[in-house]
Amino acid sequence: MDKQLEILNELSRILHFSTEIKYDSAHLEYKFNPEEQWNSFSVWYEKNQQNYSPNDFDKISNKAQELCKKLHNEMQSHTGGDWRKFILTIDETGQAKTQFIYEIQSCMDQFRV
Repeated sequence: MDKQLEILNELSRILHFSTEIKYDSAHLEYKFNPEEQWNSFSVWYEKNQQNYSPNDFDKISNKAQELCKKLHNEMQSHTGGDWRKFILTIDETGQAKTQFIYEIQSCMDQFRV
Protein backbone atom coordinates (compact mmCIF):
# COMPACT_ATOMS: atom_id res chain seq x y z
CA MET A 1 0.00 0.00 0.00
CA ASP A 2 2.89 2.38 0.75
CA LYS A 3 4.32 1.88 -2.75
CA GLN A 4 0.93 2.67 -4.30
CA LEU A 5 0.65 5.90 -2.30
CA GLU A 6 4.21 6.83 -3.24
CA ILE A 7 3.37 6.41 -6.95
CA LEU A 8 0.12 8.37 -6.61
CA ASN A 9 1.95 11.19 -4.80
CA GLU A 10 4.58 11.33 -7.55
CA LEU A 11 1.88 11.45 -10.25
CA SER A 12 0.14 14.24 -8.33
CA ARG A 13 3.40 16.22 -8.13
CA ILE A 14 4.01 15.80 -11.85
CA LEU A 15 0.48 16.92 -12.65
CA HIS A 16 0.55 19.89 -10.28
CA PHE A 17 3.97 21.22 -11.29
CA SER A 18 3.56 20.82 -15.07
CA THR A 19 1.79 24.13 -15.46
CA GLU A 20 2.27 27.68 -14.30
CA ILE A 21 -1.41 28.62 -14.38
CA LYS A 22 -3.48 28.56 -11.21
CA TYR A 23 -5.96 25.96 -12.36
CA ASP A 24 -9.48 25.19 -11.19
CA SER A 25 -8.77 21.50 -11.77
CA ALA A 26 -6.02 19.32 -13.21
CA HIS A 27 -6.64 15.98 -14.93
CA LEU A 28 -4.53 12.97 -15.85
CA GLU A 29 -6.02 10.02 -17.70
CA TYR A 30 -4.28 6.77 -18.57
CA LYS A 31 -5.97 3.83 -20.25
CA PHE A 32 -4.75 0.75 -22.02
CA ASN A 33 -5.68 -2.54 -23.61
CA PRO A 34 -2.93 -5.19 -23.69
CA GLU A 35 -4.92 -7.42 -26.05
CA GLU A 36 -5.18 -4.63 -28.64
CA GLN A 37 -1.64 -3.51 -27.73
CA TRP A 38 -2.26 0.19 -27.16
CA ASN A 39 -2.32 2.78 -24.40
CA SER A 40 -3.50 6.35 -24.20
CA PHE A 41 -2.30 9.15 -21.94
CA SER A 42 -3.62 12.67 -21.58
CA VAL A 43 -3.17 15.62 -19.23
CA TRP A 44 -5.12 18.86 -19.15
CA TYR A 45 -5.99 21.75 -16.87
CA GLU A 46 -9.24 23.65 -16.53
CA LYS A 47 -9.36 27.35 -15.70
CA ASN A 48 -12.53 29.42 -16.09
CA GLN A 49 -14.17 26.60 -18.08
CA GLN A 50 -11.31 26.47 -20.63
CA ASN A 51 -8.88 23.60 -21.11
CA TYR A 52 -5.11 24.08 -21.20
CA SER A 53 -2.26 21.71 -21.99
CA PRO A 54 0.78 21.26 -19.76
CA ASN A 55 3.90 23.30 -20.47
CA ASP A 56 5.91 20.37 -21.78
CA PHE A 57 3.69 17.36 -22.45
CA ASP A 58 6.46 15.24 -23.97
CA LYS A 59 8.68 15.75 -20.93
CA ILE A 60 6.07 14.55 -18.43
CA SER A 61 4.37 11.98 -20.64
CA ASN A 62 7.03 9.25 -20.55
CA LYS A 63 7.66 9.52 -16.80
CA ALA A 64 3.96 9.66 -15.92
CA GLN A 65 3.07 6.74 -18.18
CA GLU A 66 5.78 4.61 -16.58
CA LEU A 67 4.39 5.50 -13.16
CA CYS A 68 0.86 4.58 -14.29
CA LYS A 69 2.14 1.18 -15.46
CA LYS A 70 3.92 0.69 -12.14
CA LEU A 71 0.75 1.65 -10.27
CA HIS A 72 -1.28 -0.89 -12.24
CA ASN A 73 1.27 -3.64 -11.65
CA GLU A 74 1.59 -2.80 -7.96
CA MET A 75 -2.16 -2.79 -7.41
CA GLN A 76 -2.70 -5.97 -9.41
CA SER A 77 0.00 -7.84 -7.51
CA HIS A 78 -1.42 -6.81 -4.11
CA THR A 79 -5.18 -6.90 -4.69
CA GLY A 80 -5.65 -8.77 -7.97
CA GLY A 81 -7.47 -5.72 -9.35
CA ASP A 82 -6.90 -5.31 -13.08
CA TRP A 83 -8.07 -1.77 -13.84
CA ARG A 84 -7.84 -0.56 -17.41
CA LYS A 85 -8.43 3.17 -16.99
CA PHE A 86 -7.10 5.49 -14.32
CA ILE A 87 -8.12 9.10 -13.76
CA LEU A 88 -6.39 11.47 -11.36
CA THR A 89 -8.03 14.82 -10.66
CA ILE A 90 -6.67 17.63 -8.49
CA ASP A 91 -8.92 20.52 -7.50
CA GLU A 92 -7.91 24.14 -6.86
CA THR A 93 -7.21 23.39 -3.18
CA GLY A 94 -4.77 20.58 -4.05
CA GLN A 95 -7.19 17.80 -3.08
CA ALA A 96 -6.52 14.72 -5.25
CA LYS A 97 -9.17 12.23 -6.32
CA THR A 98 -8.59 8.94 -8.10
CA GLN A 99 -10.90 6.80 -10.16
CA PHE A 100 -10.14 3.28 -11.40
CA ILE A 101 -12.27 1.79 -14.18
CA TYR A 102 -12.08 -1.97 -14.59
CA GLU A 103 -14.06 -2.36 -17.82
CA ILE A 104 -12.03 -3.38 -20.85
CA GLN A 105 -11.09 -0.32 -22.92
CA SER A 106 -11.11 -0.45 -26.69
CA CYS A 107 -9.59 1.87 -29.25
CA MET A 108 -13.03 1.83 -30.90
CA ASP A 109 -14.84 3.20 -27.80
CA GLN A 110 -14.75 6.75 -29.11
CA PHE A 111 -16.73 5.71 -32.20
CA ARG A 112 -19.54 3.98 -30.32
CA VAL A 113 -22.79 5.87 -29.97
